[in-house]
Amino acid sequence: MMYWNGHMSTGGWIISVLWTVIVLALVAAAIVWLISALSRGNPVDRSAVDRSEASAREIIDRRLAQGEITIAEYGRLRDALSGKAAQVPVESGSAQPASPSG
Repeated sequence: MMYWNGHMSTGGWIISVLWTVIVLALVAAAIVWLISALSRGNPVDRSAVDRSEASAREIIDRRLAQGEITIAEYGRLRDALSGKAAQVPVESGSAQPASPSG
């Protein structure tokens, strides 16, 4: 920025204007960011949302209490939730559908 008779040259004016625009843009961006951060409030706590939802075990407990499932179904579902493999008894006779006689 060379001075010539007490005045700034054209290059100095251009650089000065550009820096002013950059600084004003940064200040405006900071204000917008601050307003958006304050208007959002507290971020959602995912653990609080998860705690509010019923767990699978609580659901089958409630369904058993309301009579929607039998005790055998409850035991099978509880074992499936706990990771135990459900033991399905295999009958010795094969179950084939009866064919109509005719």
